Amino acid sequence: MEALTASDPTTSVTVLRVDPWDPEYGTSLEFELQLENDLPQAVELDVEPVPWAPVSPPAVQNLPCCAFVDGVRRIDLRLFAEEADAMAPALAGSWACGAAWSTRPPSVGEIVVGRTLVVGGGLTHNDLTPRIGSDDLRYVFVGVAGTTPIDPIVGLQNIMREAEAALARAIFVGGEAELLVLDGPLTYFAEGPVVGMIKRQSRSYLPLDRATILSALAAAQRTPLFRLGEQRLERYSWYARLATLRAIDGGMSGIVRLEVATSIGLEKARALADLTTSVLPRFASVVGRDPRAPQNLYPVGQLERVLRHRLGDAALVKRALELSLWETYV
Repeated sequence: MEALTASDPTTSVTVLRVDPWDPEYGTSLEFELQLENDLPQAVELDVEPVPWAPVSPPAVQNLPCCAFVDGVRRIDLRLFAEEADAMAPALAGSWACGAAWSTRPPSVGEIVVGRTLVVGGGLTHNDLTPRIGSDDLRYVFVGVAGTTPIDPIVGLQNIMREAEAALARAIFVGGEAELLVLDGPLTYFAEGPVVGMIKRQSRSYLPLDRATILSALAAAQRTPLFRLGEQRLERYSWYARLATLRAIDGGMSGIVRLEVATSIGLEKARALADLTTSVLPRFASVVGRDPRAPQNLYPVGQLERVLRHRLGDAALVKRALELSLWETYV
């Protein structure tokens, strides 16, 4: 279903003009650097009363009912917003989020699709409504204060993350999932089995003398817990290996980092760490079939394919946006 986020229409004098560069060109590195700056800095080791060595949880015989929540985003058109002497970056972007369930093959549940017009520099604009055939695509206006090219991208990412959190809350309240895995940093804290899983390791949280444990992890083993962040960002975290290394693989192959809210308490965090370390390797994707294998779990990979399809054809959407803007000048 399409997200129908309400927005307040404005009588806008802001003009939108197209940036003709490929919408995704150069954004990935910038966005990763932005996320790096937002990562929690405080790290507390030795919070779990075990030696600093690989932990081998007991095998789980009966798989719990697992739900995997993920989202995808796409910049459909880069824009410049101009008003009097002011100019700021903007974009029209699409996003979708959904849940995959631990069946074989994985089943995909509810999907939410949204389209957002993000304008920087504190400038305002009405929603954009390009038309494709008989369908209107509503890009809901959202303003951000920043004036760097990365600020609208962060704004789009935040909108998607909020939708993921809302979907995760609904699944959690519904009580069907015995384990709820959010693909990415934890954005929804709950007093239950809710875990964030980070596939891409953009930095090391462990000092050099402790980081050697990572190469020593075998499949279905984890590190002891450590504590990250301060104030609202506080969480317990651990690393786990999802698959056995091939002889040609690097030492970080198959390593993911997982996190839970510290508010659930140390013992519940330890239980979730053991559960995920034992269960998630069963969903690890296969090298050769998934470019992010084995870190990208196969239910998540299937969900991502469905979500990207729901965003629509990128070239068709871009053309509709450009035509909608063109009509404002003729």
